[in-house]
Amino acid sequence: MSVKNQEIFRLIEEISDHYQNNINNRYIRKALLTMNIPQSQWDLIEGLTNKSDYYKSQGYQFHELYDQILAIANFIYKARKELQPNLRLLLSQGSRTILSREKGGSNQDRVLRDMAINNFSANLQILADMLNELYVKVVKLDKEQHQGKKPVYQKIPELSKLGQLLIDS
Repeated sequence: MSVKNQEIFRLIEEISDHYQNNINNRYIRKALLTMNIPQSQWDLIEGLTNKSDYYKSQGYQFHELYDQILAIANFIYKARKELQPNLRLLLSQGSRTILSREKGGSNQDRVLRDMAINNFSANLQILADMLNELYVKVVKLDKEQHQGKKPVYQKIPELSKLGQLLIDS
């Protein structure tokens, strides 16, 4: 069964917008590349955060959607542990020479970069909250569509640690 629920699509679009604008933006992206995340996980994250008309027409498979949710939850956890404590240092290395070579706008870029760094923790928390909301709605839909059968989320043991990955620690 595929997921073609408009509320799920709306939440995914909100997650995508938030991720692209506040986490995977030009000021933070360099630091994201230092994270120890396998390419397969990046592909799952990209699958959920890049708007795709394919999914709107074909729908999401439950298992695929849960894998993408888990990948983003793992990303959030690792970003809090690996990036957040050293984000300013990671992004300041080499940026002075880049900014000093730019003509005009360098002060604005510096301010925007500082804003992205200062808000990174809050933006991760917002992403975690949105992802949790998506998960709860997908589980509800999963139960509704699999009445009398075992829902898909119960077949994925890794989902039991989702809450731990999303809590701000």
